[in-house]
Amino acid sequence: MSMHTTQEWMQHAQYNMYQAQHSHRKAEGQHDRSRRAHNEVMSENLSMYNELHTSLEQKVKTSQRLLDKLMHRAESVENSLQHTKQSLAKLEEALAAKEAPLALCMWRMEQRERRPLREQVRDAVEVSLEVEKATLIDAQRRLKDAIRKTRATIQVLESKLDELRHDISQKSQALSVDEMCLRTTHRSFETVADRTAQARSHSSHSRNAPPSAGSRRTTRHDVAVHESSRNEVQRQQEAVKLNQSAVQREEAAKELREESQKLVIRCARAAEEAGAKSDKAMKERINDNQGMRRRLESELRETCNQITLTKNTIQDTKQQIRSLEEPMELCSTCASWRKQRATKEHILDPVTTTLQEHQMTLLRSHEELRSHHQNEKGILQELQEKRERLKEDLRDKTSALHIDLNCLTHEATQLNGKPSKAISKNRLPRAMKVDPNFIPSPGHTMMVQMPLTAR
Repeated sequence: MSMHTTQEWMQHAQYNMYQAQHSHRKAEGQHDRSRRAHNEVMSENLSMYNELHTSLEQKVKTSQRLLDKLMHRAESVENSLQHTKQSLAKLEEALAAKEAPLALCMWRMEQRERRPLREQVRDAVEVSLEVEKATLIDAQRRLKDAIRKTRATIQVLESKLDELRHDISQKSQALSVDEMCLRTTHRSFETVADRTAQARSHSSHSRNAPPSAGSRRTTRHDVAVHESSRNEVQRQQEAVKLNQSAVQREEAAKELREESQKLVIRCARAAEEAGAKSDKAMKERINDNQGMRRRLESELRETCNQITLTKNTIQDTKQQIRSLEEPMELCSTCASWRKQRATKEHILDPVTTTLQEHQMTLLRSHEELRSHHQNEKGILQELQEKRERLKEDLRDKTSALHIDLNCLTHEATQLNGKPSKAISKNRLPRAMKVDPNFIPSPGHTMMVQMPLTAR
């Protein structure tokens, strides 16, 4: 026997159909909501892909621009560094070039201190050598100061170049990552765009348009965008500051190089002029010495002639004194004989008077000649002393001349990288013309037998 009625059976079937229809409506509503969600997700995803792609493109372009600028600046800094190192080498070369002239100058001053005492006068040569020494020492001081500044500038440029290379390395690595992300994002963006276009074509009958992706952004997202933009601006500003700082360092290095080049030229010119003045003063001193030696030689010859003349006069005086001996002896004999006359004839007659006068004249002449003889011997001794003084003076001036010639014939040079001096092949013949007996030597000393002739 049946448990349900026909009405219950119908109600049960209708209830099941109602429940099914209710589920259908819920499914249709959920389908619409899901499709809208799908459209929103695709639109937002597409928008974010587009924004990401644009942001990556902008970041890559900015990074490439910054890299190009920084790489160009690094190359410029490296060139400036090389030029600055070349400037340093020129400064060091100029400094080394001052050592040989300074050593020669001090050697000349030392040699001239060995002159005889009477020749140690403060002449123009001594003043010129002191000026040359002061000029070379001042040039060395200024060149050392320029070398110190140039080395400091090289360190600054090297540090700045390392900083640029480090920043270039970091930006290159970041750029390679961004370029890889851009390529990957571009392929994914195209795929998503095609998929979104197909999905939109299938759901074009939907009455409600999907909301834009920007309307769903939150305040937190806006803050993050603002902070990221600020970070990017700060990154670019730091690169610009680094580039500007490098430019300033290059300009400072360029100014220092120009100043160093001018300093090298000024120091070389000052040293050359000081050396030329010393050589000129030494030549003039040699000429003065030669002129004085010629005067001394002339005076010495005149003195020798006077000595010879005085000796001849002494011999003549001696002969005259000896010539008076016979008349004096004759007068004495005659006077002795006349005393033997008879008493009556022993009178003061004219003969006696003449004989006495003759004796007095002979005695007076004898005394006068002896006096002249003594004076002549005194004059001879004085002339001989003057001759020795002239010889000594001439010997001292010859010694001083040889010292000055020795100083003049040597020139500054480099021997095995060290400052030295050598005999100039051009100056030696000129010195030999001044005095053929001159013998140059590094440690010049006067020979014992000094020639006394000024050629």
